[in-house]
Amino acid sequence: MKIGIITSWMETLALFRFLTRYNHEYIIYFDSLNAPYWEKHFESSLKNIKKGIDYLKEKWVDTIILPPCYELSLLEKESLVLPLFKTYLFQEVFTYSLVGKLGLAWEYADLEKGQGLIENLSKNYQPSLTQKTTKKFSYPFHYRSKEMGILNPLLTRLSWKSLLTNTLIKQEFRYFKDANVDTVIPLNYLYFNGERTLSKFLNFKKIRFHKLEKLEKIFTELVNKESKYEVQIHATDQKDFLLREKRMIWLLQRGKSVSIQRL
Repeated sequence: MKIGIITSWMETLALFRFLTRYNHEYIIYFDSLNAPYWEKHFESSLKNIKKGIDYLKEKWVDTIILPPCYELSLLEKESLVLPLFKTYLFQEVFTYSLVGKLGLAWEYADLEKGQGLIENLSKNYQPSLTQKTTKKFSYPFHYRSKEMGILNPLLTRLSWKSLLTNTLIKQEFRYFKDANVDTVIPLNYLYFNGERTLSKFLNFKKIRFHKLEKLEKIFTELVNKESKYEVQIHATDQKDFLLREKRMIWLLQRGKSVSIQRL
């Protein structure tokens, strides 16, 4: 299957921690010219993502994976968009919420737009019998948001096991403990790079953080036609700096060469 992926940096490529295990042809629209999306106004980044979608359509992709908030924004308008994050919300987040208090983590522009999109989406959710009979359960869901710009470069550049990265993850996510949320929703796939630290710190019995394995399960349910493993990167800016990203290339190549070209 030919799968298109739109990213402005490593945010969507974090999914390759499991995507690399499945034989598909991945075409990555690497929008380095407008990177990073999360530091731009949401509507501005959305226009750039639509350009990427048009480009991938010309490559005859079967489906397209987008960053979470942009997926929710375009899902009903673009038939090729894979409902990966939407399914994650319904199957894991909403269904297993303990008391209906959800935490949202990411940059301000995505937080502002993302909360509204998730609130609208949750209107189609019907609480389970257990949730309905729980006195403390709140529906419609209550939300708490936290801007975490300081973590972005760390989760991209530094080792996921580094003391600095893990200390700051705990410091930033302490807000959700104090806010008494029962589930944390990462509005960017980068956070799954630090999922071990997050899971231990939040304590799954108290605050749920559903790991990358849940997204992998959903991916295999949505995409089950395998072909060959191949990765092509189509960059909107100079490709030279991509060749220096050894860690990224190692993540993508699975023992095979990765084609990198400029649009």
